[in-house]
Amino acid sequence: MGAKDDFLGIKNTTRDDILAAHRVPPQLLGIVPANAGGFGDVTKATDAFFELEIEPLQSVFRELNEMVGVDVIRFRERPKLAD
Repeated sequence: MGAKDDFLGIKNTTRDDILAAHRVPPQLLGIVPANAGGFGDVTKATDAFFELEIEPLQSVFRELNEMVGVDVIRFRERPKLAD
């Protein structure tokens, strides 16, 4: 039992480290919550992730386009999720 408990602890810690490193909300990766409360509204998590993580990265690439003088990198419009 001890080895199994150690493995599960290491696995969960590794999962949490990966989530923190990539800064992706767990519900967007299909991770099942360990508690009955869940993770909350996936639409709000998606909106926050896009605003806080994706848009800043896109702005860096848009600046690169401006420096090069050509749209080397383009982004599709983000589809709106149903309310």
